[in-house]
Amino acid sequence: YFLGASLHILDFFNARLSFSTMPIGWKIWIIHLMVADTLAAIGLWRRKNWGIGLFALIACSQLVAYIAFKDYFGDQSFLIVFHVVTLSLFVIFWSLQKIRSRVEI
Repeated sequence: YFLGASLHILDFFNARLSFSTMPIGWKIWIIHLMVADTLAAIGLWRRKNWGIGLFALIACSQLVAYIAFKDYFGDQSFLIVFHVVTLSLFVIFWSLQKIRSRVEI
């Protein structure tokens, strides 16, 4: 998510996408993702529960946005697949960790 935050910071400063000419909805979305991805990256790096929560919230919000509002955000197939895979991997590894902790007790 640090990479995502970095890309959105570049967007904000017109270094990757033309933020200044975007519709207001896109601007709000970019700023939301820039802040949320930064906080999630910090939380995940520090292994905090709120980092995991933000990760899940961001991934789910992007899935909803890119699937339900495809006409507005365009084809974001790569990001949809990315978030489905990352959420799936998270659930798998989290489940395995829970199973291991039960076995060790």
